[in-house]
Amino acid sequence: MTVPLVLGIDEAGYGPLLGPLIIGATLWRCALRPADADLWQRLDTAVTRAAGRRDSRLVVDDSKRVFDRGRGPASLERTVLAFADAVGVPHGTLGEFVTALAGVPLGSVCPWYADLGRRLPVAAAPDAHAGARERLVATMTAARAACIALRAEVLPEDLYNRRVAATRNKAAVLLESVLRLVHWAGARAARQDLYVVVDRLGGRADYRSVLLAAFPERHLHVVAEEEGRSAYRLADATSDWHLEFVVDGDQRYLPIALASMLAKYLRELLMHEFNAFWRGVVPGVQPTAGYHTDAQRFLADIRPGLARAAVAANEFVRAR
Repeated sequence: MTVPLVLGIDEAGYGPLLGPLIIGATLWRCALRPADADLWQRLDTAVTRAAGRRDSRLVVDDSKRVFDRGRGPASLERTVLAFADAVGVPHGTLGEFVTALAGVPLGSVCPWYADLGRRLPVAAAPDAHAGARERLVATMTAARAACIALRAEVLPEDLYNRRVAATRNKAAVLLESVLRLVHWAGARAARQDLYVVVDRLGGRADYRSVLLAAFPERHLHVVAEEEGRSAYRLADATSDWHLEFVVDGDQRYLPIALASMLAKYLRELLMHEFNAFWRGVVPGVQPTAGYHTDAQRFLADIRPGLARAAVAANEFVRAR
C-alpha cells in the first residue's frame, strides 16, 4: 500500500501595497488523510502551537499568531529553518534559500533584490536549531508523518504587476500560483493519492472551472461547496487527488500553518531588503511592512529619492 502525500498551501502578502507576494507550500508523506490526522498531536514531542518558557519544541501555527513585529523574522526562523534542514533545503544565504524553494532565481528588475547575499539565519548561530531538527526528524519518523519538501512561489512586485495586468484580477494571480504548486506536488506523487489543503482567501466557493482547465486529464467530482469549505476529487486511472479550500485552514491543518510561516518568513526577509535599499537612498526613512496606510506614508517619505534611485513608483507599487 502506497502512503499518500499531503500538500498544505498558504500565502503572505496578498493584501499589502508594497513588497512581494509569497505562496508557501509544505509537502508531507502521511498515512492518514488530513481530516483524520491531527499532526500537532502526532508530533507533539517536537512541535507545539505555543511554547512555554522552558519548552524547546518548535512552534507551528498560523503565522499571524506566531509572528512578532518586534522580533521580526526571528519569531519564525527557528521553526522554518529546522524544517528546511530536515528536508534538505539549503539556506546559507537568502538568495540560495529563495532559489532552492522556488526552483529558479528571483528574476526581478527591482534593485533591492539584486543582491540577496544576506546570511541565514539572521537571528542566531547557524547551528542554533540543530537539536530541534534532530528531534523533529526522529519524531516524524516514529509517527509515520514526515514533511518531505518545502516549496514557494515568489512573486516580486514587477512580476506581480505584470500578472495582474494580464489577468485583471489579483485573486486569479494567487490562484495561478496555487495551481502551479499542486502541479509540482502531483508530479512528485506519481501513483500516490494526493491530499491538498489550501487556506481559502475571500468568498469564492466554486473552483470547478479552474480545476477543469488546470487538470483536463483528470475527472472532477464535487465533494462539497458550502460556507467555509469547497472540496473536490480529481481522479484518473492510477490515483485520486483530493483538494480542499477551507476558511481558517491554517488553524486546522499543520501543513497549512507551516506553509503560512514559511511564506511570512520569506516575505519579511525580502521586505528587509526593500527597506534597506530605500534607507540607502533616503537616509533616516522609517521602514514599512507594506500595508496600505503606512505604505502611503512611506511613499511620501521616499518621493524625493525616486529620481536618484532611478526607479519609477509604478514599477514597484502594487497595481491592486
